[in-house]
Amino acid sequence: MEASNAPAASGLDRLLSDSLTHALQEDRTQAAEVSSRWTLKGEWGFALLDDATGIPYASLSASDAKRDLTLGWRLLSNPAGLKSKLDIKAIRREQDNNDQNHGIGAELELYW
Repeated sequence: MEASNAPAASGLDRLLSDSLTHALQEDRTQAAEVSSRWTLKGEWGFALLDDATGIPYASLSASDAKRDLTLGWRLLSNPAGLKSKLDIKAIRREQDNNDQNHGIGAELELYW
């Protein structure tokens, strides 16, 4: 048996081998097309009685296929020892195929 004079392939050589490069190129051609989405949010808060804050908010977001409009009210309170958050919102979603969905939701969080 003769010993090979060729140096062993380093980790970098193996990483950049033709088979890996070919596999990466296949993945690039099969990648899903990325759609753009933008969101505009606005909220404002004001003090209420007993260390509470009321926060009305609105959000509008859109992509190629759908648009969402959210209107809500968030109530944060911070009495001694107990923190709470109540979030009530209404959502309207429109899609390009003229489907319209409406929803309402409420979320209550308590921390002690």
